[in-house]
Amino acid sequence: MKAKFLIFLITIFIAILCSCQRTSSFCSPGAIRHRDPSDPFPIIFSDQKTPQTLEIKRKNINFDQVISGQLCNNNLAGTVYVGCDIEIYAWEEKSTFLDNCDFEVEPGTIIYVASHNNTAYYKGCDSCHTTREE
Repeated sequence: MKAKFLIFLITIFIAILCSCQRTSSFCSPGAIRHRDPSDPFPIIFSDQKTPQTLEIKRKNINFDQVISGQLCNNNLAGTVYVGCDIEIYAWEEKSTFLDNCDFEVEPGTIIYVASHNNTAYYKGCDSCHTTREE
């Protein structure tokens, strides 16, 4: 009896795993533009805050900033959405496209990233997207 129940549970578990599909990026190929690192981004002089409400995972979320265009040289604060129509530095191995940028994320900022399936990030971007000098 226990063996049949265990086989039943394993079968259900395998069925659930097989039904899950890896979701791809919300960004279509070519939506994110890459700039050669030798071509510096201009400094942003104006405040680019563009408050908007967007639907993310079936919930309406109020964003303080929606980033499009260059990602480099931005200062993020509040609840931020980084869309697909951005331009970042090209990279070779590790995705260190924020190197040589004046890029700040205020403490407490929540960043939703379209290219990461609209996942929310709470600890900024520099741990993955800059070169860490140790």
